[in-house]
Amino acid sequence: MRTKSERTVQRLLQRPIDQMLRKASSRLSLHMPGAQGHAPFDSFDPYLLDTTELSVTDDLYRPSAGIVEAQALAAKSAGAAHTIFLHGGSTAGMHAMLLYAAQQGDTVLLPRNVHISALHLCALRGIVPAFVQPSYTPKGRPYATVDHYLRAMEAHPQAKAVLAVRPDYYGIQCDFKKIAEAAHARGMLMLCDEAHGAHFNWSPYAMNAGRCGADLFIQSAHKTLPALTAGAWLHASPTVDSERLLRLLRMVQTSSPSFVNMLSLDDARAWMDENGAMACDRLAQAVSDFHQKAARLGYSNGQEDFPAFLGKDPLRLVLDAPQGGFRLGEQLQEVGIDVEMCDDSGVVCILSLMDGAERLDRLYAALEALNRSEQKSPLTNPAPPGIPPRIMPLSTAVFAPSEYVAPAQALGRISACQVGLYPPGVALLTAGEQITEEILCYLSSVPKDSLFGLNADGCLNCVINKGAAT
Repeated sequence: MRTKSERTVQRLLQRPIDQMLRKASSRLSLHMPGAQGHAPFDSFDPYLLDTTELSVTDDLYRPSAGIVEAQALAAKSAGAAHTIFLHGGSTAGMHAMLLYAAQQGDTVLLPRNVHISALHLCALRGIVPAFVQPSYTPKGRPYATVDHYLRAMEAHPQAKAVLAVRPDYYGIQCDFKKIAEAAHARGMLMLCDEAHGAHFNWSPYAMNAGRCGADLFIQSAHKTLPALTAGAWLHASPTVDSERLLRLLRMVQTSSPSFVNMLSLDDARAWMDENGAMACDRLAQAVSDFHQKAARLGYSNGQEDFPAFLGKDPLRLVLDAPQGGFRLGEQLQEVGIDVEMCDDSGVVCILSLMDGAERLDRLYAALEALNRSEQKSPLTNPAPPGIPPRIMPLSTAVFAPSEYVAPAQALGRISACQVGLYPPGVALLTAGEQITEEILCYLSSVPKDSLFGLNADGCLNCVINKGAAT
C-alpha cells in the first residue's frame, strides 16, 4: 500500500497525455482506430507484454517463430503469397512498395488524390510522379475511372508502376481489376493503397486488391478493424521478391518493432477470421437502416453523390447535411461526437465492426437534437482546382531553399511543399508546382485548421529561387 506521501506525490505529477487520452475516451468515436475502445479478445496490460527481439520471441526482419506463423495466417486471410507486418502504419508500406517498383528517375503513375506519403517517398528517392487527373462529383469529390488511368498510361508509357487508391475515404472503389490488367499488359507493376479496405479480406461486398490483380498492396488494419493505431499489413503476390521487399521495408521502418502492435494485428486477423463476414453483414444492414432514418431528418447518403457505376463500400458512412459538413462536424463535436472527416457538404464516419450499430443509434439521437435550420449556401465551384503547372521537379523543390510567404504575395511562386486537406491527407498543391489564383481561392474557402502545409500564420512555403527551370 502506498504511503500518504507517495499518494500526494502522485497527485502532483503532471501527466498531460494521460489526461488528454482519458478525456477523449469519454467521447463517441466515429473515426479510426477501428477498435474504438474495444479489444477483440480480453484486454491486456501493454506494459506486461511489451518486449523486444529475444531467443524466446522473434525478429520481424528475420522471422522464424511466432511472427512467421502470424504473417502466414494474415497472408492466407488476404489471399496473398506473402504478408509483412507494418507496426508504423501503411506509410512504411507505401514507401517500401514504391522503392520496390521504381528507381531514381523512373516514372510512376499516381492518382491526384494519393496520400502525401507517396509524394514524400518520390521526393526522397527522386522518383518522378505522373498524376492521374480525376473527375469530380457535383459536390466536388474526386474519383478516378479506368479511362482516367488508361489516358495516363498512354501519356506515360515509360512508367514502371501504377498506384490506385481503393477504397478512398468515401468508400468509393475504382474498377481495380481492369486497371491492373491494363498496367500488366504494358509491363507495369500494379500497386494499391487499400488502407481503408482491410475488412475487404472478409467482406462479402468486395474483393481485396490482391484478388483483383495487385502485385503489392497495403491495408491499415487499425482504420477499420480492431487493431491498435499504426497496425497495418503489406501484402505481396507470388511474383514479388519478398526478401528484397523486406530489405527495403527495413530502410523505412524502425528496427525496434512494437510486439504489442503486432499482437493487435494478429488478434484483429483472428477475430475477423471467426466473425468478419457476419460482422460486415450486420454493420452494412445497420448503415442502410440508418440512412433511411437520417433521410427523414434531411441528411442524405453522400455516397449517392458518386456515379452509380463505381463500387461503394456499404460499411462506410458518408452523411451529407443541409447545414454543410464543416458545420455538422462542429455541432457534433460540441455534443461529444467526433467524426473521421468533414468536407463542404458532409461528414465521413468510420464505424466499428464490433459495435457500430449501437454507435449509429447514438449518432441518430444527436442528429435529432441538432439545429438543421442553418441552410448552407452551395459553393459556385465546389471541386478543387485542376493540377497547376509544374515548374520544378518535385524532388528538387522539396529540398530547395525556401521561405514562408503570405497568400497575397504567393501568386505565381513555386510551392516548396505539399499543401492540402487533412484528413484525407491529399495534396491540392505539390512541391514544384506553381501557386495559381485558383489554388489560393480554394485554400481560402476551407477551414484553416483542416489544412496541412501552411505555417501557424497561414503562410505558404515557397521556393526562393523561383526562376529555376525543370
